[in-house]
Amino acid sequence: MRRGIYHVMDVNKVKQRLELALRLEKPPTLEEVLEQVSTRGVLRGPVDWVFPAWMLYTEYAVQKIAKTIQLTEEEKRQCFTSETR
Repeated sequence: MRRGIYHVMDVNKVKQRLELALRLEKPPTLEEVLEQVSTRGVLRGPVDWVFPAWMLYTEYAVQKIAKTIQLTEEEKRQCFTSETR
């Protein structure tokens, strides 16, 4: 039976990634979020920044969709309730 090859990550690299992911950051602004999305296509950063940034971006996207597409009142209500997102 052949054994798989495992990627071993340096302990310092793991520590560096954890520190980056868990460091405290100021809350994101919509401008920062849109800049990251337009240049990288993804949101990257500490956990306490990425999740609020994602929420800002989804709210922004829902508002743009609601303005661009003719939605019924029911569709608008669904877009802006947390149950559907």
